Amino acid sequence: MNGYWVVRTYEAGAVGEKTKFWVPGERPSKSGRREKQELRKQEQNEQSAEKSMARLLNANFHQGDLLLGLDYSEEGMQRILSWARERGLPVDGSEEERMDAVREAAEHELRLVLRRVKREMAKAGVPLRYVAITSDMDGDTGETVRVHHHLVVPAEAKEAFTEKWAGMGGVDWSPMSDQEDYTPIAAYLIRQVRRVPDAKKYVSSRNLVRPQPKDRVALTGAELRVPKGAKLLHRNEYKPGRPQYIRYVLPEDKQHRPPAGGKTA
Repeated sequence: MNGYWVVRTYEAGAVGEKTKFWVPGERPSKSGRREKQELRKQEQNEQSAEKSMARLLNANFHQGDLLLGLDYSEEGMQRILSWARERGLPVDGSEEERMDAVREAAEHELRLVLRRVKREMAKAGVPLRYVAITSDMDGDTGETVRVHHHLVVPAEAKEAFTEKWAGMGGVDWSPMSDQEDYTPIAAYLIRQVRRVPDAKKYVSSRNLVRPQPKDRVALTGAELRVPKGAKLLHRNEYKPGRPQYIRYVLPEDKQHRPPAGGKTA
């Protein structure tokens, strides 16, 4: 079968990724539209929420930033239930209908608090950066839990979230450690997101650095190699003729980590 191998590389913070995959058809010129269409299709196929979130975390957050949790008190739950009922959402329907309605109301409340915190931080000249999820399930057991939110935000946002969320429920936080790869945090967050057709698994601020892929045509489907000076973090099992994936810590002179404290340029 006609085709060619492509290696796609991402660099996000201190972490690099390579994926090798097969593109069917004749090998086009560098400017060929068909090549770009095929590569975009492959990107959609291979892109997972966990990987894309991990790239955002690695490229934009650092030790000193916060993993923030927003919970709903009884009063907060009644407020979002009232909002849902006013809009005709089936909060008194089946269990699945109720969960979807409550999640929609909670996501609305998340958007509101993000806007309020953003305005508050702007007064001090500090931009709000965030990655956020809405969860109503236990990521380990799959059991239903009270809806809540998890966010990764700069440390400077802690007081603003505490103030702006006071009427809805509790706020808890833990500092981000100085680890090289935040993929485990992305995996932890995504595990808690219930699958809803056509729904986004997470939201993020527009001001984040978004690592872009670099593609090159490979001569063969040989096993991917870790770049010189890099440290392997993960390698999918190699099977000849099948797509490959590796993740690694970049050599220090290739890293693009934001400075300690979480501020990006």
